[in-house]
Amino acid sequence: MKKTTLTAFLLLTSLFPVFGQIANGSVAPNFTATDINGNSHTLQTYLSQGKTVILNISATWCGPCWNYSQSKALSDIYYAYGPLGSDEVVILYVEGDASTGLNELNGISGNTVGDWVSNSPYPIIDSATIASQYQISYYPTVYRICPDGFVYEAGQLTNNGWVSNINSNCSGTLQGVPNHASVNINDITVCENGVASDVTFTVKNYGNNNLSSINVDLLSEGTITNVSQSLNLNMFQEQDITSNIVVGDSNTNSATLIDINNGNTPFNSSLSVDTFNVDFANATSDNNLIVEVTTDYYPSEITWAILDENGATLTSGGPYQPGTANQWGGGGPDANTIKTSSFSISTSTNSQCFSVEIYDSYGDGWSAYNSSLPTAGIRILDSSNSELFTSGGVGNFGNSQAFDNAMRFNNSLSTSEDNFTFFSIYPNPAKDFLNFNSINTLKIDLTDINGRNVISTEVTPNGKIDISGLNTGVYFINATDGNNSKVEKLIIN
Repeated sequence: MKKTTLTAFLLLTSLFPVFGQIANGSVAPNFTATDINGNSHTLQTYLSQGKTVILNISATWCGPCWNYSQSKALSDIYYAYGPLGSDEVVILYVEGDASTGLNELNGISGNTVGDWVSNSPYPIIDSATIASQYQISYYPTVYRICPDGFVYEAGQLTNNGWVSNINSNCSGTLQGVPNHASVNINDITVCENGVASDVTFTVKNYGNNNLSSINVDLLSEGTITNVSQSLNLNMFQEQDITSNIVVGDSNTNSATLIDINNGNTPFNSSLSVDTFNVDFANATSDNNLIVEVTTDYYPSEITWAILDENGATLTSGGPYQPGTANQWGGGGPDANTIKTSSFSISTSTNSQCFSVEIYDSYGDGWSAYNSSLPTAGIRILDSSNSELFTSGGVGNFGNSQAFDNAMRFNNSLSTSEDNFTFFSIYPNPAKDFLNFNSINTLKIDLTDINGRNVISTEVTPNGKIDISGLNTGVYFINATDGNNSKVEKLIIN
């Protein structure tokens, strides 16, 4: 990935030796473009409304572009000063390479660093035309366009750097809003249902005043655990908070920011609620297991390990044979292929959960670079080839990534539990229709933030439901497949 990015960067800059970037202080070329969710954006309309526009023109294969996206600097500005905050700034991400498109943006092609869509709150536009209008000669190129319509390249600024840049150059001061914060909680995987487990949620301040206290309700297994804590967070600062609660999958699991700063209601309700899913490790009593590792183009950078509950290594693998396609060991017989190994669990091993850790010595994770293969990752199977664990596509995870409670080993397995069939929804936020990516037919119950059921229906594989009659706000989707269920948060605009 990093070597491909360098090559593509050199190629790109060689294509524009004459024109260069559009000159600072030029009148920003106007455009009207439709984002990947079908929403239209006209630059001049935003400027006429007195808004500053940040235009981030990038490419899916560009490592520096990905790193800037992962820094969350623009996401922070979007939440604080965009439509979920004071609505003073518009951020548009433009995929400017004509040879890439929606698949690459979703991270399901070889010519991409990862999934750009899932963690991007601001609109994404796939348009080589805009890149051409702005005479892009390298990625990323990040512009600031003040309401006066003149364009300046600002570069990859931090969140506070953007605030300072806009305040200094756009004939006014960003106002922001007070008492504005978010709560985020990740899905967790546990060994068994209904057991106490640590859950960690993150509170982040997007308000223009200090965040001094929070009051959060954690809901799981029908029980609410209240967590109150004093904080001292300035704008864009965040803090992780851990609480031990009994978790399970029989009800909606959520974290709700009830009040902040001693009784103030959070400014935006859509950011003050987040749901999490509880997954259970697949169980086996098979002592003989198989590990499949799908490598990327640089197999000599890949290693992995499976650990017991005490952190001792049960088995490990890699690095694999380097190639000779370039000086970094690219290519070769172990590149873009599936490497298989096996290991045995001692019959004296107690029932327990195992974790999986994967490593990349270069520090940019695993990426397949070959659309005919599954995205690089790792799987564990039993001797009958039943899948116990899969990492899915891991992409750019840096130096290491850990999967706790990846699988459960039982010496006397009496019941079997299957992980819930994967599904995803899009777009989110949504307006008229909600689409489902799913393998099986799902029973859907859609409830509002007060727990009232507003839609009950079934969705066929890859089907959709009509939500045009619902009010704007936060909703919860409870999808059921057999005995398994999963909850997702939905925002309706």
